[in-house]
Amino acid sequence: MSRILPRFDFRVDLASISEKGPVRETNEDALLLAPELALFGVADGMGGLEAGEVASKLAVDTARRVFQKKDTVPTIEAYVAVPHLENRRRVLALMRHACEEAHAAVLAESEKHGGQSMGTTLDLCLLARDRAFFAHVGDGRVFLARSSATLLITQDHVAASTLAFDPSAGRMPKPLTSAIGVKAPLRVDTFFVDLHRNDRIVLTTDGAYSAVEDEAAMTRICQKPPEAIVEDLVEGALGKGGRDNATVIAIRICERFLARAVQTSQRQNDLAAIQQNPLLVDLPTPMVLAALASGIEVELDEGAPVPRLDAGDLCAYLVLDGIVKTDGGTSLGSPALLFAESLVGVSSEGKGVTVTMRARLIRIRSDDFREVCNHDPFLGAALYERLARHLARTVR
Repeated sequence: MSRILPRFDFRVDLASISEKGPVRETNEDALLLAPELALFGVADGMGGLEAGEVASKLAVDTARRVFQKKDTVPTIEAYVAVPHLENRRRVLALMRHACEEAHAAVLAESEKHGGQSMGTTLDLCLLARDRAFFAHVGDGRVFLARSSATLLITQDHVAASTLAFDPSAGRMPKPLTSAIGVKAPLRVDTFFVDLHRNDRIVLTTDGAYSAVEDEAAMTRICQKPPEAIVEDLVEGALGKGGRDNATVIAIRICERFLARAVQTSQRQNDLAAIQQNPLLVDLPTPMVLAALASGIEVELDEGAPVPRLDAGDLCAYLVLDGIVKTDGGTSLGSPALLFAESLVGVSSEGKGVTVTMRARLIRIRSDDFREVCNHDPFLGAALYERLARHLARTVR
């Protein structure tokens, strides 16, 4: 049965499972299910004995407490009332703050036990208005399943050699480059997505997604109802000899029950910029919006490199605003298309891009672009035609 969440415009269906599995003595995963806050999360603890279990539970409990604070609610309500760019950034900062507080709490707990090694991954999802906000640390994964594509929207924080979608990932150790409670620089990825009816959000620990053969198989699973998604992922992982704990939350976006006053200025400006992009120029608006089903908006600060490889795949970017500079010294702003060759699976090594003025970009993974094009061959033909023209003009 669908339910209503506070400050969220759609009804939702929810399902979750967390299983110990046949090998581990304890379940070191933890679930965060707080529908009263429209907040959800998964954590995968590490550290041996009970340390991982303590770390994951402490992380999700700390995140919950951050969102229960009286000074947190006005930040979210301000965004819901007026969803402009600065209010959106404040919500993303709040997501980051929750992870930082969890990090501090786990470090403090470790010190209480003589510096015992403990840590955890953490993925958080907050639903507000008609969007989902995310924070990500570690190697849990978040998927967004749409009718035309299933997007992997997180990047594993592991060594570069293990970034690909690897069905053996849960069976071999993966050294994390960032984790809650680990004494190393904490990396928190934050992002948001627009939501529509029948979208599905899936949060998983690595013990759940590790047995999925490839992204096509994940797409088939994620198109199912939430109860079937969590059962298929967990039972599939454990049934194939999974040695790890397995935890999944699945959320289906149901019918919209609340229509708010539309704040159009930012979206209209963004759409106007996008429609001038070489990949989308001269396409009618419905086709542009269909193409953007493969994209996720990201924001990068001044000095940050634009990652050619992200979320486990080669990526291209549509510049919404801000300024970036290529290694060759060329400055680019909207409506530039970066790393266009990535969309056909080609990496032009040595061509780096750095942000010189805080930038917002639409990130499109190669696999997601291909999936959208396969879903609608007419749209795919139009996109590949424009891509070919752009590459013919720019690639030397």
